[in-house]
Amino acid sequence: MKTIHRYVVAAIFLAVTFGFAANTYSQSVDESAADNLPLPSSLFAKHIEAVGGEENLRAHTTRSIYGNLIINAYSIIGDIELVAEAPNKLSTTIELGQFGTSRSGYNGTVGWSMDPMSGSRVLQGEALQGMIQSSDFYADNLNLGKGAVKQETVETVTFEDGEHYKVLLVDENGEQSSLYFSKESGLLSGMDRMQFGMTGRVSTEIRLSNYVEFDGIKTASKFTSVQSGIETVIELDSVSYAPPADNAFELPAVIQSKIDQ
Repeated sequence: MKTIHRYVVAAIFLAVTFGFAANTYSQSVDESAADNLPLPSSLFAKHIEAVGGEENLRAHTTRSIYGNLIINAYSIIGDIELVAEAPNKLSTTIELGQFGTSRSGYNGTVGWSMDPMSGSRVLQGEALQGMIQSSDFYADNLNLGKGAVKQETVETVTFEDGEHYKVLLVDENGEQSSLYFSKESGLLSGMDRMQFGMTGRVSTEIRLSNYVEFDGIKTASKFTSVQSGIETVIELDSVSYAPPADNAFELPAVIQSKIDQ
């Protein structure tokens, strides 16, 4: 049971960060492409147009996502709700049945989490950085490649649904990650990166599929993450761009009490 608890905690972090974390902005970017492949910037632009265009994306500054989180290895199915506001506010609630309710968020200043297994805490260190990065409202569209000092389209690879361009990103610390774009549709189809997990930062593969249009914006309705050999699937039921409740990003009383100490 302890092992299952650890994977549930990992799944919570995956759910919070499936919006593709970005790193600190860098002014200078070395851009290239191998073997006459398209430049990364052209792939980013094609994805933005494919999901609805920059004007439509910027017209939305709030987003509420509802769906399911599934860990088949442990027969776990939970309900997930994410509420976000530009530029960097996020609140996540996950109902995991016998494992209870987990909540986490970032209000633009403070990152926090609450769950029955780890308790309530104000995030610090890598956990806080992961939360800050994942709170970037435009991380998976307008801010693609943000933080990379080197971007290179290195090859084409084949997934089950066809061919995809692979873009290698290198940040100022030398850390590498990869983005994948469908050769047919231009849509972002995946990412490989180091991500906060149950034992710290671990290699994580994320794949996107089943794009569905909500209010003029195409959104991947299925996210499949593999971390430490365990697959976590997030399937979206709906996406709303209506303004959230006024208190959507307020700190829970128990978190505020920790800050006031």
